[in-house]
Amino acid sequence: MNLPPNFLSRRSLMIGLSSLPLLARAQGYPARPVTVVIPYAPGGTTDIVGRLIAQSLATSTGKTFISENKGGGSTTIATGFVAKAPADGYTLLANEMTQTIIPSLFPKLPFDPIKDLAPVTVFAEAPYVLVVNSSVPAKNLRELVELAKARPGKLNFASGGAGSGPHIAGELLKSVAGIDMTHIAYKGSGPAVADLLGGQVEVLVTAAPTVSAQMASGRMRPLAVAHTKRLSSLPNVPTAAEAGFPDFLIANWFGLAAPRGTPAEVVNYLHAEIQKILKKPDLRERLVAAGAEPVSMTPAEATRHVEAEARRWSDLIARARIKVD
Repeated sequence: MNLPPNFLSRRSLMIGLSSLPLLARAQGYPARPVTVVIPYAPGGTTDIVGRLIAQSLATSTGKTFISENKGGGSTTIATGFVAKAPADGYTLLANEMTQTIIPSLFPKLPFDPIKDLAPVTVFAEAPYVLVVNSSVPAKNLRELVELAKARPGKLNFASGGAGSGPHIAGELLKSVAGIDMTHIAYKGSGPAVADLLGGQVEVLVTAAPTVSAQMASGRMRPLAVAHTKRLSSLPNVPTAAEAGFPDFLIANWFGLAAPRGTPAEVVNYLHAEIQKILKKPDLRERLVAAGAEPVSMTPAEATRHVEAEARRWSDLIARARIKVD
């Protein structure tokens, strides 16, 4: 049988690539507990989704994956901790869009939030939803904008920290709607949601999973989804475009990252395991129920996505002159 000259080299390459996850396992990874660092206090979207992935990895692999919260510093504490950790796959970051925001807000960090981390994958996306405390008289986004224009600076909007996704989302709303609101920063989305429910703040724009469980409480009201289509979990909540604000578009994404220099076989092993658990109906259902749609990105695709998001938010931060005190 005559084979093309490069047949064996192509076949060898394919076999080699397919064996990378197995190589990681053959080398004994993970031989001890793996820590998934969550850059927020307990209770927020990243905490919910990060813990879900860590628990699912533990169940699927039979190995130990531990979730550890390191909130504060607009995620720079956790991001820096992982960026400076040994590149051996035992310290991972539950990353999300804030990783692509902090480079523009904190240009003098002792680490590079983009270059010092190696994306493993992006596994879910959650469009942002705008919610208000039930005492706010606005029943839709346009009424909220009119209320804010009538009371410039009087409405407070919460976030999980200066420079966090909800902070940028609130600033984006201010920019596209031409309104002024006062930013109140918390150490995580959990405390922000608690104060929204308590009436200490009026407005929060955050990823849907953060507030999905509290929607039925009657103490908060969803006004709009900052996406091009309605959420299946919130079918009666109109999009921002339907309310007349088509440029109010923002969605969080959730992934896993390792310190730059982590062996490729470890990154590929983790990616393969996450793809495996994403095929399980119960995990997909739990993500969708929380407002996060499962997505699939290879390490290379996740790297391109992170770099593109960093450019997007850098442009917005510069145009809006957003600064962190």
